[in-house]
Amino acid sequence: MVAIERHAAAWTEFWNEQKEAAGCCASAPEIRRPITRHWTGFAQSLVAGSHVLDLACGTGAAGRALVAANPSLCVTGIDFAMVPACREPQIEILPAIKMEQLPFADGSFDAAVSQFGFEYGAVDMASVELARVLRRGAPFSLLVHHSAGRIAKDSINHRQALQLISGAAMEAAFLSGDDARLDRQLAHMRRQYPHERIIDEAGNGFRRMIAQSAAHRAEIWQAVRTALEPELVMLADLAEAAVSPDMLPAWLSHFDHRLKLQQTTVLTMSNGHTLCWKVEGVRRTGLQSVPSAGPN
Repeated sequence: MVAIERHAAAWTEFWNEQKEAAGCCASAPEIRRPITRHWTGFAQSLVAGSHVLDLACGTGAAGRALVAANPSLCVTGIDFAMVPACREPQIEILPAIKMEQLPFADGSFDAAVSQFGFEYGAVDMASVELARVLRRGAPFSLLVHHSAGRIAKDSINHRQALQLISGAAMEAAFLSGDDARLDRQLAHMRRQYPHERIIDEAGNGFRRMIAQSAAHRAEIWQAVRTALEPELVMLADLAEAAVSPDMLPAWLSHFDHRLKLQQTTVLTMSNGHTLCWKVEGVRRTGLQSVPSAGPN
């Protein structure tokens, strides 16, 4: 499977398991609340009846927040994964569409948003398409992973814990059939990542299975590695996509010249800790459009 298909398959599995949950924010109200407040403010700033494009929409968390705050809005979401459809009549979700190749006519949308999605694409090409499909003067708001933000830092720890669970030391301990060796390895992992519940969950599963035959243990181990691979792919994608303060100027410099950026700020949680970047602006009104690869 080529790289893009491997990544799309991993995210497809994730979003279909999530259904209409808020992805990485689903079980964290301290993260979800400031994001909801942000989308509420943006939605209420839009003209009634506006058609909004949601880039890399997942299961449509941003779109649902917008419509909840301004029921007159119509949202079209796109994602490169095979994401499920949305049951809300004002929200249409289109799967298997890349931000860099949008199937919409020029000036189709009155606004655009993205919640932890735009940064996963090629910003230079995605911003060209964003500028093309926005009408002149249309606003956009992008929430972008910050490398020091809560989501990125938690994801780094979780990824490292999963790498240990599926790593060579754990493989050797489990395949040995030695309970004491397995317990020592699990204890070592808990000391490194005391807040990662997945270590205890995996450990309980390994303990139940360690008395199986050597051949069966080998099959179990391969099944564990296969099961963890999609999540490891997604966590690697997030780590690569997150934008650090040092990277930010260069990252922003790739935006299409037809997009006028406001000063980029940091969205914080109630405790003042960094959550993500808030990248906003408008489609410029005074520049002629330039040719693009998208439809006319």
